[in-house]
Amino acid sequence: MRRIVLIDDVITKGRTLLAAAARLRGELPYAEIRAFALIRTQGFAQHIEHLTERCHGVVRWTGCDARREP
Repeated sequence: MRRIVLIDDVITKGRTLLAAAARLRGELPYAEIRAFALIRTQGFAQHIEHLTERCHGVVRWTGCDARREP
């Protein structure tokens, strides 16, 4: 099984990573595709102390847009 890690500098909603993963999935349907982003945006959060903390989450397509959790 092939393992692929997509790397991005910043993740907001995850649209770019989802688009790249979808393209790869079309060519390599059995590959394990994961992603890494150096920084995740916090939107309009008042406190940004957690910006550099590690985070493990999931990005999904919700039918009309990408959704990142957390």
